[in-house]
Amino acid sequence: MDIKRLLELAKVTPKKDFDQYFLWDDRTLAEEVSLAKLTSKDVVLEVGAGIGNLTLQLSKKSKVIAVEKDYGFTHVLKGIPNTDSVMADALEFLAPMRGKKVFNKIVSNIPYSISQELLLEFFRHEWDIAVLIVQKEFAQKLVSKERLGMLMSDIADVKVGRTVPASYFYPVAVPSSIVVIKQKKMLDDMFWAFMCKLKPNKNVSMVKGAPAALAKKKVHQLTLAELKKLYASQLPA
Repeated sequence: MDIKRLLELAKVTPKKDFDQYFLWDDRTLAEEVSLAKLTSKDVVLEVGAGIGNLTLQLSKKSKVIAVEKDYGFTHVLKGIPNTDSVMADALEFLAPMRGKKVFNKIVSNIPYSISQELLLEFFRHEWDIAVLIVQKEFAQKLVSKERLGMLMSDIADVKVGRTVPASYFYPVAVPSSIVVIKQKKMLDDMFWAFMCKLKPNKNVSMVKGAPAALAKKKVHQLTLAELKKLYASQLPA
């Protein structure tokens, strides 16, 4: 797909401030759609719809809610069938929808600068599967023993797929990865806030009221079960 030509026709210039890097490889776009296992009963959320090349493929399978911050793409997205185009900041759009099941799947090439913030917001909603293209480095964090990886292991099944070369984007981006995420449960914001307060290299004994069995360990040595036990020790009796 000649993304550069499409952007010229749409009279849009990629904006770095908006994290605009457009995936042009048709094979990768088709793979995202296939991995989501879409049916006509699904409602798919796409964040960062841009020029609409992924949106168009999604709309052939399912109803699409296409969210795009750049109003320059309004006339492009409005013309895609089976699609509700929403011109808004994704985080501002999603926040009021918490507690309402508006979509059940997510397929997006998400803005890299807000990847973590956006992913956490996704988990404040109930859905089945997400197929995302994210920066390769961020994808590895999702399956690591770091804080975010530990959280993901609790609330989701995460599978990091193949690498998407930087040259598959216009303008050229960074090496990326396809990630398939199956939600197990929604985000517990209090547990996440607790995890964020912990210092990885500090002894657990620094946490007031920590279980004696954990006191001699450093925070980064804790398993998920031990982190939950430590968290439980901090809750009101």
